[in-house]
Amino acid sequence: MKWTTIAAALGQPLKACFDLTLAERRLLLGVLVLFCIGLAAREVHRRNIRPAPYTPPMEQPAP
Repeated sequence: MKWTTIAAALGQPLKACFDLTLAERRLLLGVLVLFCIGLAAREVHRRNIRPAPYTPPMEQPAP
């Protein structure tokens, strides 16, 4: 057996896994776009937060 026949035999099932219809590709693209928007929004939100110095609460006298 040549390596080309082995690669072709292994490549066909792999190609079949990614053989998507147009609607499935659009769905995956939409999910990927939403994921990227979420990551970008998280990064923007994280950069806008300014840490404040911690001030411990005042101790209350025991009754």
